[in-house]
Amino acid sequence: MNTIAAVLLDLYDTLAWTEWPAMRGYVERRVGVSEARLLDAYVRTRPERSLGRFGGLEGDLRAVLQAAGVDPDPGTIRDLVERTETFLAEGVHLWDDALPVLRGLRERGVRTAIVSNCDHGTRGVVERLGLEEETDAVLLSFEVGTAKPDAGIYRAALEALGAAAHESLFVDDQVPYCDGAAALGLRTALLARDPEADLGSGAHRVIRSLGELLDLI
Repeated sequence: MNTIAAVLLDLYDTLAWTEWPAMRGYVERRVGVSEARLLDAYVRTRPERSLGRFGGLEGDLRAVLQAAGVDPDPGTIRDLVERTETFLAEGVHLWDDALPVLRGLRERGVRTAIVSNCDHGTRGVVERLGLEEETDAVLLSFEVGTAKPDAGIYRAALEALGAAAHESLFVDDQVPYCDGAAALGLRTALLARDPEADLGSGAHRVIRSLGELLDLI
């Protein structure tokens, strides 16, 4: 693969992994809901949380709990905000190949951007992990006001990098988000760290680690 001037990368499950199951389990026990019910609530509120519609971390949590059929009291909300802040500070980690690849791309003169669907907690994660210094742009959906696979967030990233779609590569672990990038003319790489990951229709180049990106540039 030649003439790649820019690489757009997803954050969660691409550059970083999280201890989310433990955090989710705490929420389930704290408010007395099942795993299935809580997961459904997170899924149903994700579009609006990803666009920043609930105003902040407390609003995001309240929306999830209400979607799960829970009317949380102030003490419960305070506790879950504190727990979530601790999780975001201690429970999100970069994959071992993340920094070597970001730095390798920079050494090759390739501009990079993080493009993440996320809610209000992620800005602090990016800062703590030092990713603003390691990349050329950070596009978080709740700040940009548009989310993958909508065209707007990819276009915003390309504009921030001063790159054209045809000379850019998008990397994500989700097939629909790769589809959205491909529809705009970006080249795509589907990261499938899990051997049993869904590879979709086979429309995207599959990589098993971020390190493979350096062989594509």
